[in-house]
Amino acid sequence: MIRIDALGKPCPIPVIETKKAIKEMGGHKGEIEVLVDNEVALNNIEKLTSGLEIPTQRKKLATDRFTITLFLTEEANVEKSVPISAKAVTTYLVGKKHLGEGDPQLGALLMKSYLYSLTELSEVPTELIFFNEGIFLTLRDSSSLPDLETLVAKGTKIYVCGTCIDFYEKKDELAIGEITNMYAISEMQQKADKAISV
Repeated sequence: MIRIDALGKPCPIPVIETKKAIKEMGGHKGEIEVLVDNEVALNNIEKLTSGLEIPTQRKKLATDRFTITLFLTEEANVEKSVPISAKAVTTYLVGKKHLGEGDPQLGALLMKSYLYSLTELSEVPTELIFFNEGIFLTLRDSSSLPDLETLVAKGTKIYVCGTCIDFYEKKDELAIGEITNMYAISEMQQKADKAISV
């Protein structure tokens, strides 16, 4: 068994170390046990293993201590965790709640208009990734929420940075999108045919 102590390690280090351990197993059967101190890390590791079809078992040891055990039964393809469709992949990275520099009130209006405009494109974005202040656009009180819901209905996948949600303490207010980590975000950006920073 490979044991990984990821206590106190920030996102996305627990996921990266888990992925490295899967590679180290070299296709052999065995177990990997990862020790973490928060549920966001657990969820991120489970997203990785779900994409690789690796069964897992989580256990709560204390309020801030968990283990997740991976059961490798066959060779895992660590490159298939972010599926890519046949059509061109366009990834938009949104790191602010306003568009451009200058007056923030104007910037907020421009961002709302921009997100609405995306719903009217003949081909909507494949992925929208919200990080830093951009995560505020995915919360319950966001005026852009109807536009984001329209994009999802048209096939856009929305991802929200878990570290950012935790930093701003907004997890309970998240209204749309899947929480992810910076390693997965960098993978999506790298694999996109076109990555646009807003």
